[in-house]
Amino acid sequence: MTKVNVEIKIDSNSLRLEYCLLEGKNLNPKTHFTFKNGEWIGRFNNFPIENDNDLDLLIITVGNPNTNSKMTVTINGVLKGNFDLIKPFNKNGYGQFNRQIPL
Repeated sequence: MTKVNVEIKIDSNSLRLEYCLLEGKNLNPKTHFTFKNGEWIGRFNNFPIENDNDLDLLIITVGNPNTNSKMTVTINGVLKGNFDLIKPFNKNGYGQFNRQIPL
């Protein structure tokens, strides 16, 4: 098992974060993310990664229907990518980021 420092930023098109699952761990987004300077920021230091050498994440957010949101993931100070929602927010305003991000 590897431990890494993970930073996740989600833009303000996501009005609220509903659910966060990292590496199979259910984390409360209200306690693990803060809204600062127009974006949601989650920092996870010494976060354990399974032996598959990727970060598995599922984050469910709420925003305006038919719009999109962007997420940026940095691992150990290295930008791993900018990601859009899987699909734009649905008619009820829900959307999700569902990724396996290689270390």
